[in-house]
Amino acid sequence: MAEEERLIKAFERGAGQQLQIRLINFRGREYLDLRNFYLDENNEWKPTRKGIAIPTELYEELMAALQEVGEILKEG
Repeated sequence: MAEEERLIKAFERGAGQQLQIRLINFRGREYLDLRNFYLDENNEWKPTRKGIAIPTELYEELMAALQEVGEILKEG
């Protein structure tokens, strides 16, 4: 479990499912966590094992790669 976490954005993925983007601090290291969440029987969002935690040191590289994807998508 993360020591600190901050929800940045949640995207609905259908009934009872979300993709959440969070900044987390785990064992003294910061990560950008992209993870699937589900709505449990108590109506609370719970994380699944499906996701990825990217060290924040890689943020610039990640953004450059996403910009490249954006350009490819614009081309069609």
